[in-house]
Amino acid sequence: MTQTPNPASGVGMPSNAPKVEGPRITSAPKFEHEEHAGREHAPMDVIVSTRDLDVYYGNFWAVRKVTMEVPRNQITALIGPSGCGKTTVLRCFNRMNDLIPTARVEGSVLYHGQDLYAKNVDPVEVRRQVGMVFQRPNPFPKTIYENIAYGPKVSGVKYSKSDLDDLVVNALKGAAIWEEVKADYKTKSGLALSGGQQQRLCIARAIATEPEIILMDEPCSALDPIATALIEDLMQDLVEKYSVIIVTHNMQQAARVSDRTAFFTANLDEKGQRFGELVEYDVTSKLFSNPSDSRTEDYISGRFG
Repeated sequence: MTQTPNPASGVGMPSNAPKVEGPRITSAPKFEHEEHAGREHAPMDVIVSTRDLDVYYGNFWAVRKVTMEVPRNQITALIGPSGCGKTTVLRCFNRMNDLIPTARVEGSVLYHGQDLYAKNVDPVEVRRQVGMVFQRPNPFPKTIYENIAYGPKVSGVKYSKSDLDDLVVNALKGAAIWEEVKADYKTKSGLALSGGQQQRLCIARAIATEPEIILMDEPCSALDPIATALIEDLMQDLVEKYSVIIVTHNMQQAARVSDRTAFFTANLDEKGQRFGELVEYDVTSKLFSNPSDSRTEDYISGRFG
């Protein structure tokens, strides 16, 4: 199988590339980097990285040669059109693709220098260290308390009742939902919360196992603007303790919340098969204001597609 050129090489889109609709915006995204202007220019302290990452579904080579380094205690956004591999790459960071029978990962994903796909690595432990929040809120049909306590209980660690109580409260506080649920969190179902509250509950559930990294796959796509703003504010609080990687179709959101942004696109190989590739990865303010690849500029300006 012929390998494609380095996606960051600046080679333009071939004439047979699929026409993928990009975002239609009339102005550049507004930057609101006051909270994290210092973070995005801080020296790179890498917590997880990929090297020549390839993802296959059966014989289909879906994502090709992705190499990137994700910094500690920053928010990294993955953007690009549908079908470009953003979520596939995100799921590589906690081995969620293992749950798809036909999926196969080649190359390496390094966490603290350890290859997460080495034979001696337990994927369950990986998911404890790398939590995930999905596109749509998915609370368990249990009480708010039981939603948070579930992960710690099944982790194998023995908690006393008082320690577990404290862990649940701290997770709810960490997800900025404690004040809204403290009156009845031990009896109220997580399914009885609003959509925005459910998503913050899921974030609380993710941080209850004390991960180092939190993955977020379109966490605001099902939420209204007010709930979205709460989640975005929460991300700025979470990044003080966690490293956050977010997939988003909303470029305004990427510009508002992230310190670094990776732009992916879809391409066609010589056999006409569509695949995802990383085009450009840089500090968010630079990528949006002065991208180094014309494909990035076309996408963020709405000319792509």
